[in-house]
Amino acid sequence: MPPLETILAHPVLSRRLYWGLNALVGLLALVLFWPLAGLLLDQQAEIQALEIQQAAQAPLAGRVQRLLAEQAALAALNGLPADYLSGDSADLAGASLQSLLAQQVQAAGGQVISTRAVPAEDPQVAVRLDASVTHVQLRSLLHAVEGGQPRLIITDMDLQAGQGGDNLSLSLTVTGLRREGGPEEGQVGPGVGGEQP
Repeated sequence: MPPLETILAHPVLSRRLYWGLNALVGLLALVLFWPLAGLLLDQQAEIQALEIQQAAQAPLAGRVQRLLAEQAALAALNGLPADYLSGDSADLAGASLQSLLAQQVQAAGGQVISTRAVPAEDPQVAVRLDASVTHVQLRSLLHAVEGGQPRLIITDMDLQAGQGGDNLSLSLTVTGLRREGGPEEGQVGPGVGGEQP
């Protein structure tokens, strides 16, 4: 009698064969499925990051030119000192903006990777920020950057899903104005708009 028929004819051996084959199929399924599951999770994180980026860039693309025009008008009007970056030169204003962005990332709970000045037409000052943030920290950071003083504009943003977890790799370019001449930049004079009380 062939060995397979002997095993199938014996109740205990046939049951062991049945469970052994089930375990083997389960193990194969796990070996094949595990990498796919990791890939699917990575893709979901990337899709979520892209959705956030798209949601942020959709209004950004339409308003950057308008905000830059408003910024140029502000420079022409020589607005309130608090609207400007501090620093007597473009380099000092760039350093001030880099420091401000690093503080805002840390206040939101994110991690600064790097900041660097990028070329901009004077009196504009632009800085590129690279950071690691969660979705919640990203929202908090964007609100802080464009919702406070000095007046800043996000002119470019790129998001990538981070390596594992919920963190995102964020790169954004922020533009501000430095004040040319006038009172000490970033300082509001005595009284409203620098007027004497």
